[in-house]
Amino acid sequence: MKLFIAAIAVSLAVLVSGSYVQQQPTGGDKMMKYADKDFLMKQKFFFEILRNIHMPLQYEEYMVYTKTWVEDMKMYNNVDQVMMFMNMYKMNMFLEKGKVFTIYNKLMMKQTYMLFTFLYNSMDWDTYYKNVIWARENINEGMFIYAVTLTVLHRTDLRGMVLPAIYEIYPYYFFNTDMIRSVTFRKMYDPKFGFYGNGKYNVVYSNYTQTYPVDSVKMMMDGDMMMMDGNMMMSYYYNDIGLNSYYYYFMMDYPFFLDGDMFGLMKERTGEMYLYMHQQLLARYNLERFSNYMRPIKTLTWRFPLKLGFFSMLSYWNGMSFKNRDFNYMIKDDDYLKLEWLMDWEMRMRKMIDDGYFMMDDGTKIDMRDWKNIDFLGKMMNCNMDNMLCTNSTFVDVMSRMLLSGNDFMSKMVWPSALMHFETSLRDPMFYSMWDRMLEFYYMFKSYLPMYTVDELMYKGVVIKDVVVDKLMTYFEYFDADISNVVPMTNVDKYWDMTVLGRTMRLNHKPFTYTLNVMSEITGKGMLRVFLGPKFMDMMDINTFRTMFVEIDQYMVDLIVGKNTIIRNSRDFFWSVRDRTMYTDLYKKMMMSIAGKDKFILDMSEAHCGFPDRLILPKGWTSGMQMQMYFVITPYMMTEVKGDMIFDKTYMCGMTTMDMLPMGFPFDRKIDMTYWYTKNMMFKDVMIYHMDEMKVNQSY
Repeated sequence: MKLFIAAIAVSLAVLVSGSYVQQQPTGGDKMMKYADKDFLMKQKFFFEILRNIHMPLQYEEYMVYTKTWVEDMKMYNNVDQVMMFMNMYKMNMFLEKGKVFTIYNKLMMKQTYMLFTFLYNSMDWDTYYKNVIWARENINEGMFIYAVTLTVLHRTDLRGMVLPAIYEIYPYYFFNTDMIRSVTFRKMYDPKFGFYGNGKYNVVYSNYTQTYPVDSVKMMMDGDMMMMDGNMMMSYYYNDIGLNSYYYYFMMDYPFFLDGDMFGLMKERTGEMYLYMHQQLLARYNLERFSNYMRPIKTLTWRFPLKLGFFSMLSYWNGMSFKNRDFNYMIKDDDYLKLEWLMDWEMRMRKMIDDGYFMMDDGTKIDMRDWKNIDFLGKMMNCNMDNMLCTNSTFVDVMSRMLLSGNDFMSKMVWPSALMHFETSLRDPMFYSMWDRMLEFYYMFKSYLPMYTVDELMYKGVVIKDVVVDKLMTYFEYFDADISNVVPMTNVDKYWDMTVLGRTMRLNHKPFTYTLNVMSEITGKGMLRVFLGPKFMDMMDINTFRTMFVEIDQYMVDLIVGKNTIIRNSRDFFWSVRDRTMYTDLYKKMMMSIAGKDKFILDMSEAHCGFPDRLILPKGWTSGMQMQMYFVITPYMMTEVKGDMIFDKTYMCGMTTMDMLPMGFPFDRKIDMTYWYTKNMMFKDVMIYHMDEMKVNQSY
């Protein structure tokens, strides 16, 4: 995550006056770290190995390792796992190259797991390097990308390594079919297309308006027509490249089928984070619905037929379209057995939470009235292999996706829908309805916890006197991404002279600053949390709206006795990251650094693990949409760091919790307004204005 706020030097005059101005340091104040040549050569390898993934490798230096893996068993950590992979491959039990891949299939999931363990257990860089090259040429392309990304994220010796953005490695899952076909067609009749000298003509455009077949929409009844029009109005949000890649990377950081203890995933409160991230996604989605004059999303009821269909307008690399969900969708007769299992699972979950405990197979009793066991609940729902319930509960998220996709988790033949890929799940509005239902257990667990006491809410001696927030403005802008990987290239010398830009429309906002004036009777550290949520007129309605507040910032502040002025810019918010550098541009910068003509900075500018900075604010209205921000300062409670891995927050992802309070505090539990609103917190009314220079649904 981002570099936490540091205390600036306090002059003698300031100390005398009892006033302290605390401001986020600018880029020049940071201690820069630069990549050495060894690091850069590894970076270069990953960028080259992921180029034109559906084409054979073109680099002569790699060709010698494409025929076989490293066979010396002394070069592996877990020999049993490696041998299992090798035996499976020799028996032709892996998905063929060119076939459509999805992790939401049991056979492919097992194969991906075996490939990951094979690469993960490679003892050193040389062994890993040779095995990755072999896998690049011999393993299914989608499975290869998945496994390599997992190893880069979870091998400790590859921490801080930067891969190209997933939407540039594999544009097919992020850009509509019309754009992909436009690229390939233009390359056929214009040999210069894509090359540097062709300039502005290397741009292709996408139109997000046609999310649903027009003829089908015309046939719908008036009420359903309004529902479809609303979803079409929000196509800019569903199809946002940054939002969809955020979800992809989160699910890769916390893969549902990996053993957290074995693969080092136990450092953080993974189960709690899994639930809280989805709760925040849903809250942020509802704010965007409000911006488009829509009500909060309706909960999935599992009553068929489902009126809302979905047509992703995406195609796989081989031209086959993503599987759609028709209007008035009905599940197959065989799927009613799965639906009954799902309902039974929900009943058992409710009973477990109602009873207040769960008994493990080994006799261990899990107290479901201990707030920390929200982590256990999250791991149970994600079916993390750290708990015994995987043998009993299967994967409830997976099962729900299968029912909505008309697919079978156990099938040998599969036609995946958008819900069956991390990269495309957020495109389908039904994803949010599904998670609104699944989060029922999150809220149910929290409902049994006691309301926060005054002592837990207040920070004795700390008072927020005033908050000033800049004018909040949003707008639409064009965004370019490098989608050159959809164009087959056979000349290595020209690989990096070619850049095809895919141009889409996206939401952004002007940077803004908030200023807090805080009076303190103590000197010490505090934790400032900032939320954005809907405006309600009566404070007694807070329990109705508290689940719709989105946490947009969290960071540590240093307080002195007297007046403290805290200034924070939106570009420095803890949870968010900015745009990634484009594939070819980053590669060229690496090559310049290897040649000694530039320096490759290691910082969070290329971080994969943050929410898009652009989407902190919902679109708002041209006339101004009234909302409110909520600020609270609590005593700083040190985060317990598990594991002995050296963690460098300047350029590594992780450490997603900054203190020991529950995620979502203090909105995560029911609120008693007779004492809840203490002096160390403040609501601030804000207006979000949308600049309407561009029409999001215009054809361009």
